[in-house]
Amino acid sequence: MRNPVPLLLCVLFGSSASAEIYRWTDADGRVYFSDRLAPNAERVDVRVDAAPSRATATILGPQSPDEAYRGPYAALDILSPAADATLTADAAGVPISLQIDPAVIDGHRLFLRLDDSELAVEANQTQFKLTGLGAGQHRLQLQIKGAEDRLVAQSAPRTIQIRQPRTPGQLP
Repeated sequence: MRNPVPLLLCVLFGSSASAEIYRWTDADGRVYFSDRLAPNAERVDVRVDAAPSRATATILGPQSPDEAYRGPYAALDILSPAADATLTADAAGVPISLQIDPAVIDGHRLFLRLDDSELAVEANQTQFKLTGLGAGQHRLQLQIKGAEDRLVAQSAPRTIQIRQPRTPGQLP
């Protein structure tokens, strides 16, 4: 025997979709709506969209890799080095200072993007030194990732210039 439930559901929902709605106003000016015809009532056309359009969906996350997107964080930025700074390479490394407010949320991980490489920041530290940078231009960007490496937040990228130290007595 076939299951009658799908057929009954179609009949039930099909009949409710075709129900008519009536509107009328009483002597005191109050407006009433009903599915039953009343004296002096007028029929109201009601149109219902079956499904919301996909165009109304909100896109979460940055629209481009260069856009700052704080996500659940009030502040997310690289404080040091300054944008477009020119620094001299030395063995101690380049000091990096980050601003993150609130502190990194449980389950999130902090990364520093250096050019095309992604470096995990140990223990979500906000101050550390970056060593091994060669001379030239470098791009830095702070990123926070959540479950399944999903991007949760990112700072705007910044560019710094590293130059080799000059030997004593060398002219520019």
